[in-house]
Amino acid sequence: MENPNAMTHVAAAAGMVTFQYHDWFARLSAVNAHLWRLQVSRTQDWPKTPDIPVDPKLANQHDATVATGGRGQHYAAPIITATDQAAVTRTGNQVSCGPTTITLATDRLTLPNVTLRLPQLTATGWTMRVISPDSPAYFGGGTQNGRVSLNGLLVQIANENRWTQDGVSSPVPFYWSTTGYGLLANTFTPGEYDFSNPASGVMLSHDGENVDVYLLLGDTPASLLHGYHELTGLPNLNPTFSYYPAHFNAYNRDYWVPVTPASAGAIRFEDGRWYKEYQPLNPQTFNLGYRPGAITVAGQSLVPNVYGNGNVTFTEPDAAGMPRRALRETLNGEHDRQFSARAVIDRYAKAGLPLGWLIPNDGYGAGYGQTGTFAGDLANLSSFADYARSRGVTTGLWTQAALAPKDAQAPQAGERDLAAELDQAGVRALKTDVAWVGEGYTFGLNATTAAGTAMRQRNLRPMIVTVDGWAGTQRDATVWSGDQAGSDWQNLAMHIGTYLSTGLSGNPNVASDVDGIYGGDDPVIQTRDLQWKAFTPYLFAMDGWGSQPKTMGLAAGDPYLSINRAFLQYHTMLLPYFETLAWAARTTGAPILRPTFWEFPSSYAYRHLNDQLLLGSALLLAPIQSDYGLTASGAGRRAHLYLPAGEWRDFWTGEPMAGERTLSDVPAPLGQFPIYVRAGSLIPLTPASQNPAARQAVRLLDYYPGPASTLTVTASDGESLAYTTGAISQTHLTAASTPRTITLTIAATTGHYAGEPAAQPTTMFVALATAPTAVSVTANDEQLPVTTAFGLREHDPLARSETGVSIHIPALPTHTTTIRVAITR
Repeated sequence: MENPNAMTHVAAAAGMVTFQYHDWFARLSAVNAHLWRLQVSRTQDWPKTPDIPVDPKLANQHDATVATGGRGQHYAAPIITATDQAAVTRTGNQVSCGPTTITLATDRLTLPNVTLRLPQLTATGWTMRVISPDSPAYFGGGTQNGRVSLNGLLVQIANENRWTQDGVSSPVPFYWSTTGYGLLANTFTPGEYDFSNPASGVMLSHDGENVDVYLLLGDTPASLLHGYHELTGLPNLNPTFSYYPAHFNAYNRDYWVPVTPASAGAIRFEDGRWYKEYQPLNPQTFNLGYRPGAITVAGQSLVPNVYGNGNVTFTEPDAAGMPRRALRETLNGEHDRQFSARAVIDRYAKAGLPLGWLIPNDGYGAGYGQTGTFAGDLANLSSFADYARSRGVTTGLWTQAALAPKDAQAPQAGERDLAAELDQAGVRALKTDVAWVGEGYTFGLNATTAAGTAMRQRNLRPMIVTVDGWAGTQRDATVWSGDQAGSDWQNLAMHIGTYLSTGLSGNPNVASDVDGIYGGDDPVIQTRDLQWKAFTPYLFAMDGWGSQPKTMGLAAGDPYLSINRAFLQYHTMLLPYFETLAWAARTTGAPILRPTFWEFPSSYAYRHLNDQLLLGSALLLAPIQSDYGLTASGAGRRAHLYLPAGEWRDFWTGEPMAGERTLSDVPAPLGQFPIYVRAGSLIPLTPASQNPAARQAVRLLDYYPGPASTLTVTASDGESLAYTTGAISQTHLTAASTPRTITLTIAATTGHYAGEPAAQPTTMFVALATAPTAVSVTANDEQLPVTTAFGLREHDPLARSETGVSIHIPALPTHTTTIRVAITR
């Protein structure tokens, strides 16, 4: 019997190879030697755009808001942005492009590290089997909540709107293997990838009429991820303000009613009184129908934001037992300032909690004004944005539906007009909502592309937070993990895998809410969640839906507030490192947050260690993610963690530690969690700051003596797109140490960007257990007088007990000065 999958009519033409099997047509082409494309169709009328789902199943997980702000699939934003095509040549059954050769072997395409069985078209879609030698590990698939390695799993490449363990927040039809290949499906249709039987390879399936897949080849994980970026677009370099903590809530809809302190959901405000939050009935708020705890104030029906146990006592009841008054929230405080978005900015500043941006509306009937006209409401938003800007805080907006009014010439109150918001109100960030992008696929990618385009047209870096993304989302948006409950150890633990899976799927920009959006009664869990997220680039307080205010520990008071403050302040110190890692992610493919195997590959690390992560190559983070060993003081223990091979230092004490071993029962006081610094690491820092406007032009550098190391610190203006045309600066750092000596070099900075400081003072901290016998510093080989001090770090918000020598170097021209430091132990 003839093999129906055997290739026939093999020919080379127009820089590609074509063939037939079954009664289908196929063609093999290349973008370059490491990016190949295979297409299969029933006809030779090759589609010019990817398949899209006709009427995708709407996964709403019993959430009535999903996709109520828009539905409908249509092609607008592409998955593939690469336009190059390299010619391929055929010699017999060998097809070559540069150094890469693919063998056409009857019914499959083979390379030394991977075999592609020819895809099979079905009545509703297609399937394809991909086989690798040995037993590789697999990664990718998008934001797979709580999962990193895909081995043994049946993975949905589908929009689920399921934001807890094993759910899919933002699917990506792309995976890669440790045998040096990756596969990207150029389709918007749902799929399923079966990694459950490694001996049989990976079985892929997608809906749709046509097969269009890209084979990516690379020697390292970074090269495979960068290959994905070559095809689908480089990840966005987010603006500087986005690296500061953010606060999200609605301040233009709800009412506050005076209640007793014991009332469910009671919150104390600046006037010393207690209030409970209520929403007006509104179809846009999805709060119609029966709601327990409903009240009537001055003829208006209100329902509680948080019902709690339902026990509420009003301090100003009328004859019917209902409150006599309710105070409505505003952006600018015209009714009562303590119930305003301005007051939130003031609270963060007064508490010393850093804040970089704020979203004061969340759709759902909130809007951003109460004037009754679009122009009046926009002026109200502008007034708030001006106030926020004067305090160093940037304003963003939530989006429940469209970005433009139905009639551009006559926008109505309650509608959105992104162009006016950007131009007149100075809005600089956008958060999509599941009500808008919940259908996913083309809808989600089209939405973030449209918003990103509007910002780029104004020479602004997009800062867009989204769920329900797809391949290409990284061009404009930061993936957010969705809504989860706080006060839940499982949700805390899940996010480690969520962050890693997103980065390993080609989007280095990933974030979530500190202690979720709901609940929030456990200050220990909130503090533990914030602690490790302070070592990630982006973190949000999603306020207004929890049983307690979500304000980065402010509602809990001390000791939690002090601990939250210290970690947030240190977070702002990490900005130069975050920005450097973000640039590396864009130019090399390496994620900002990395699994252990990224730096220390092994079969064990590939499949396990999903509960610890690396920030760059320097810091190993092992978050406290359960109540194991929990004491009344909030102290706990990490049951176990793996310290990879090499030399390490305890981040808190500086204690040297040998690697390649498992640590058990690691103690963690409430104000600390296990962090280890790789010996030889160079970590660029900046002084802690309340907001971007308060950031100082001072260079700080922490060095942990060890093997020879290098790091190139990258900086830019933090706001415009000038970096895309080369407007960046880079400073190359090198260090080496022996038992007797330590040398560090800060090379003269190369490259320029607008607004860069011409000269900067520098303070180095070199971790040492004992004082050095000598410190010598030169600037351009000329001896430079400096001040040094041995002891603890100066101005360390985390109050670590590690000792070292601080070297204070005066302000010098950064572009013309090379600094060398020699230390004798």
